[in-house]
Amino acid sequence: MKYKLLSLCLLSAGVNAAPFDTCPSKAFLVQGNTASIYGVNLVSGAFTEFAQNVGTNNKLNGFGFSLHDRYLYGWDYSRKDIGRVGKDYTLEPLNTIGFPDTNFYVGDVAIHENAYYVYRKGSSYGLYRVSLDETSNDYLQATRVINGGDLNLNIFDMAFAPNGETGMAYSVDSNGNLHRINANTGESTMLGNVGQSGTFGAVYFDIDNNFYISRNQDGHIYQVNIDDPADTQLFAYGPSSGSNDGARCATAPIIDESEDPTMDYGDAPESYGTSLAENGARHVVGDLYFGDGVSAEHLPQAQDDDDGVSFVTSIETGYDALISFTLSTNGYVNAWVDWNQDGEFQSSERIISELSGVAGENRVLIPVPVDALEGNTWARFRVSNNQDIAPTGGVDTGEVEDISVSVVASSLIESSTAWQTAAFEDLWPQKGDYDFNDVVVRYRATTGQIGNQVVQYKVEGALVAVGAGYHNAFALRFKEIARNHVNEAQIKLTVDGVESQTSPLEANRNEAIAVIFSDTREMVPTQEGCKFFRTEEGCSDIQRAPIPFELTLPLSTTYSANVATLDKLDPFIFAVDGHYHGPYVDSNNGRGWEVHLKNQAPTEAFDSSYLDQGDDTSSTNGYFQTGTGLPWALIIDTDWQHPKERVEMSIAYPQFVEFASSAGQSNVTWFENPVANYQYTISSASQN
Repeated sequence: MKYKLLSLCLLSAGVNAAPFDTCPSKAFLVQGNTASIYGVNLVSGAFTEFAQNVGTNNKLNGFGFSLHDRYLYGWDYSRKDIGRVGKDYTLEPLNTIGFPDTNFYVGDVAIHENAYYVYRKGSSYGLYRVSLDETSNDYLQATRVINGGDLNLNIFDMAFAPNGETGMAYSVDSNGNLHRINANTGESTMLGNVGQSGTFGAVYFDIDNNFYISRNQDGHIYQVNIDDPADTQLFAYGPSSGSNDGARCATAPIIDESEDPTMDYGDAPESYGTSLAENGARHVVGDLYFGDGVSAEHLPQAQDDDDGVSFVTSIETGYDALISFTLSTNGYVNAWVDWNQDGEFQSSERIISELSGVAGENRVLIPVPVDALEGNTWARFRVSNNQDIAPTGGVDTGEVEDISVSVVASSLIESSTAWQTAAFEDLWPQKGDYDFNDVVVRYRATTGQIGNQVVQYKVEGALVAVGAGYHNAFALRFKEIARNHVNEAQIKLTVDGVESQTSPLEANRNEAIAVIFSDTREMVPTQEGCKFFRTEEGCSDIQRAPIPFELTLPLSTTYSANVATLDKLDPFIFAVDGHYHGPYVDSNNGRGWEVHLKNQAPTEAFDSSYLDQGDDTSSTNGYFQTGTGLPWALIIDTDWQHPKERVEMSIAYPQFVEFASSAGQSNVTWFENPVANYQYTISSASQN
């Protein structure tokens, strides 16, 4: 009898609250401690308030849209029971039996059956099913599928997929792990990580089985490929809230072409992210745009309305280019140019970032990278009320303009040093074995110059030998070049054929210091019976090839060729933190220990307490030399053959001591007069 009475009450309420007329394309979002309902356009993130108060004085959570009767269902916190919402956005209470005395905040209406599922972790709770089929014997009766100790997930919403295996709901936990939940059995499978974390309080599906997750903290909406969770991308910028829950008709496309178009898309080739399928750049058309106006479209079409942006000057590598753009009203402008012509806009190719533009004409001077490729490429300009946006994804205001541009090569003049060899003794401040093979690097430096201005450095070379048991890093200081004058986004360091994914510039420095080898000891191949790299006899083929590197260091602020001279390049080594480096070095302050050329001042990272210990007389005679003028670092202007392991320089090169003691005045060609068989060569390495 109770079930019949409930059915009569529900039917009576249904007369006053009609279901939705269609399966809406917009997503429903419920927010606030007193539930309000919004409609969210997933394409753009734009949202509209449907109801400020649905008739409850508390939260409404576990929101789901029923394909079976076109009502919204959710958990009413004020009653600790479920209710439904029709097209008048008023909550109708439903009276169920079988639920524990608690509130649920995760839920959805199934697609494969007319039933509502809610979940809460904890062994006293779990995943519950309640039938919404008025003709069934278990109508409005809640049964537990699995307890929340066995299904223990830190999730905040779930949604049923319209395609694939029936009865599968999906959710993303606070750590970004994607879970598939079998509603029939309660079993869950972790499918991978989406690369984002946070509270994903609203999740949705569309007809193409694309999964969308909305993060409470910032409103960012991500599109997730449930077959490959790593293929997750920022899709749109929606509303943020401390309390979020979402629902959507999962069989609806996210664009309703029966309605008037509202979107503006880009016009660049598809690889740049143009179509909706590729998460193309798109904006809701309104009163903020470039130029004279903007046209709305359902999907990208060739439109002749990109009239608000132009390059006033030619785009020449190594020079600044002047851009003009006109805005209808104030807004934030972001822009990108595909400098390397790879068919994508990279974050490092952003030319305008979060610029606060004003109504009318705006002009911006942007630097063109020295290594930008010559020829035709694409630029993308976006204006919106969102300050920081990506080159793709949806935004609820503004316009995107894609324009084809042509880059021309400048008359870049390159000047290079001869090939040089830098050799270091790493036992400073002790003289040690003095074999000058602890770190040996061969290199050549080149400046790129336009007119009288240096616009980039390039250093190429190889790690030739490591005869050290200690862990040393090898770095280059660009003296008198400020770190913040380097175009760090365009730096390129390749070591042994592998391009570094992080900047080689040391952080928190005033001068530009590029670390080429962060630990030379860890870089080199070793073989059984051999401790070092290219310094020992009997260590054969595996150790023969030096380890190449190439560094390109473009400058964002150019320097006069009289200032940025090649002789101001300062190669040096420093100790790697966390490793023993002799009795004079604190292993927790390895970076404070450096070895430079004789009379060369150390960097700002150097710890001066290391000076004047052991054999060092820096304060008396000049940096990094003994009392007789012997150095711990050398540069030789040739492809030098370094001494074998534990062969002192005075034995391998007898004229060196007088050269060093005379401050370079005597025996200037000492390196051309070795004693045979004391230098490392390939032939000596292969002797057994």
